[in-house]
Amino acid sequence: MLPTLVMLVACVAAAADTTAAAAAAWPGHTDIPWWNIRLAQEQGPNVCVVEEIPGTKHRIWTECKYWNSREVCSSKPIIRYECCEGFQRMPGTRGCTGVKPLVSVLDTARSLGAGIFVKYLEKSGLARELMTDGPFTLFVPSDDVFKDLPREQRSRLDSGNADLLKPILKYHIADGRLTSSQFRADLLVPTQYSGRNLRINKYSSRIETVNCVLLHRKDQEANNGVVHIIGGLLDPSFAMQRDLAELIVQDGRFQQLSQAMDKEGLMAKLRATNEPLTVLAPSDDAFTKIRPSRLSRILNDKQALKELLENHVLPHVMCIPAIIGEHKVRSYGTNRVAFDCDRKSVKIENNRIHADFTMGSNGVIYLINDVLVPNRAKSLIQLLEEEKMSSFLQLVQYAGLEDAFENFGDYTVFVPSEAAMFSLPTEVLKSLRSNREKARKFVLFHATQGRLKIDKMNNNQVIMSLNEENPLRIQLYRTGVITNVGPRIMAAVEGASLRKVDLEGINGVIHIINKALFPVNNTAGELLQLNGTYKIFLRAMEKVTSENPQLIDFTRPKTFFVPTDEAFKNIGEAQRQRLLSDPTYMAKTVRNHICESMMITESIQTELQYEIPSLLNSLTVLREDENLKVNGATSVESDILTSNGVVHIIDKVLLPDYNINV
Repeated sequence: MLPTLVMLVACVAAAADTTAAAAAAWPGHTDIPWWNIRLAQEQGPNVCVVEEIPGTKHRIWTECKYWNSREVCSSKPIIRYECCEGFQRMPGTRGCTGVKPLVSVLDTARSLGAGIFVKYLEKSGLARELMTDGPFTLFVPSDDVFKDLPREQRSRLDSGNADLLKPILKYHIADGRLTSSQFRADLLVPTQYSGRNLRINKYSSRIETVNCVLLHRKDQEANNGVVHIIGGLLDPSFAMQRDLAELIVQDGRFQQLSQAMDKEGLMAKLRATNEPLTVLAPSDDAFTKIRPSRLSRILNDKQALKELLENHVLPHVMCIPAIIGEHKVRSYGTNRVAFDCDRKSVKIENNRIHADFTMGSNGVIYLINDVLVPNRAKSLIQLLEEEKMSSFLQLVQYAGLEDAFENFGDYTVFVPSEAAMFSLPTEVLKSLRSNREKARKFVLFHATQGRLKIDKMNNNQVIMSLNEENPLRIQLYRTGVITNVGPRIMAAVEGASLRKVDLEGINGVIHIINKALFPVNNTAGELLQLNGTYKIFLRAMEKVTSENPQLIDFTRPKTFFVPTDEAFKNIGEAQRQRLLSDPTYMAKTVRNHICESMMITESIQTELQYEIPSLLNSLTVLREDENLKVNGATSVESDILTSNGVVHIIDKVLLPDYNINV
């Protein structure tokens, strides 16, 4: 939940008493179910929602009459109603029609269930000042806070030593009247404890915090100030006047992190920035969980180390109470860190985070027990594990290539998805899992040397696979416009579409594809000769290329639209005789069936029309279900890969006479 300057609260004024009023007061009212609005109206005037989850510390007095139902850490809060601030119930009336008199901040706090803190103020002698005109702003812990107070804090409060007691109490008091309408993200509020500020944050989760302590009840007006009830004690010993870099260096638990940050230059950035930050600080024990060889490689790879460290810094203050559900937060770099929670605690990247934190002068530090390793600092093997590509990974291990993909590189690996692997014929999959040499060749054909990300791919690009015998051919094609994204270029390799791209690790890149790849060694002509139903087209192509070998360049991948012999019979005897007897017309016809680059069915989207240049003119290509329509001809078999391109069998001849550009 990112801090926001304006809290996104789905509520309207408590005085509103009709559905129309609710709609007028809050334009987003349609998100509040009508039955919630009806229930709120039945409560009468000046009644506000209290959201709470029994058995937890989540309890918020909203000062709102209408409130969106929501889940908080996978639990559904109970919504109940109490009198809004300044009102009370009167016998025999509906709602809260009685107006409370304004009293001092001390009496206000006491009436709100914060009497224990008031007693400490009286014990310290500070209460006398708080009975004067003021105005003052008090952030007061509720009585429930003191039930679970750590022994060390309680001993300071109960010591009878004013030098220990007063700093804590003054840290809860600010001069002036500070209401929630003045709150904003990372607002620093000077307190009566000289030189110490409180840090207030507002979040889009409708949560407000003070020094990362949940604000339960806000804006309780008094005749000499305002009172806010909070869910914890504000201890100045937890809020250091040192910057985050200094705190990390001086804390004995973060030596590995400190050294790595210093090496990368991140320490200097932490000292120089004026922006509030959150550091998710892995302990030294957390680093020992990383395999030594992997850690060494990360520490010696500048980009991997940079992204790993930046993955632990958030460019704003993130407070644990603000996390009420799954949310991804941008880190200091380009990655996003996933937060989530349940009734027990908050999790970061599925690892539970400590409530143990330290406030610094420019942000907050949380101790975490696991290093948050981004993709760029993971090996190819780790990326396969992360993406749950278990079938391909098993073949990598069986083929004896695990060490290569773990410790060497750089490689680009085109990884068939789990669905693609399981779509293979049973006998093929069984053969790969029982023949080590086949498994090795299979895996190596899916990889190439170097890092080939999608922004470096070219249409018809040919790269050698790691088996050093068979090349891989790249195809690029345009997709339709996607909302808020615009036109996109998609990629394929050997006719398999790249479904998830650019998963970059420390020793290479992974692209997940929708088909398994197998080398093809036959040319289009050789493949068609195996079937006796394409004789006429083959004879024509052989005659054309023998008479003019330079007419068609077969060194680059092509798309062949191959009519069946039956299709040639259907053009009529006169046209067929002209084609076979007129060399120029025959050459035009053959060239009209060949396109310069490989075009797979998946590159043609339904409801779109494509103009694909042939070697002669332009072909109009559409897609209906899984069939291609090419100048009126329909594909009867598609995507037959050959060593010099891809073949689509069609049911009509693409005569140059009827081409739209002729």
